[in-house]
Amino acid sequence: MATSPELAERLLKRFKGVPNFSITDAQELVDDAAQVHGLDPSATIPVDKVNLILLYAQAQGALQIALSTAHYFSFQDGEESIDKSGVSDRYRNLANDLLGEYEREKYEQTGAHFRVMRRLDR
Repeated sequence: MATSPELAERLLKRFKGVPNFSITDAQELVDDAAQVHGLDPSATIPVDKVNLILLYAQAQGALQIALSTAHYFSFQDGEESIDKSGVSDRYRNLANDLLGEYEREKYEQTGAHFRVMRRLDR
């Protein structure tokens, strides 16, 4: 069992190198993730949902950062050059990786399986 503020602290540690990412941002992401999973953010979060909540919050955080850095640009003046145009793409790729990890974790917990068998006559 974990509380929402405890998960926010863990999320803040995972985003510690991201500029301007605060505990308030982490708390909002955790609360939103809890609500998406049908949980009350003010209640304790069950152990089996902690990883799902954190993965979902991380993915949403990376997507928000990608959105906020989408306006970054590339600049060159003589011998000087600055290229920040790929920052948003890297955060978007990270978010996609985290969402994939989230889906795998959710799949393992729910046990919902769907497979299409290969036809034997082909």
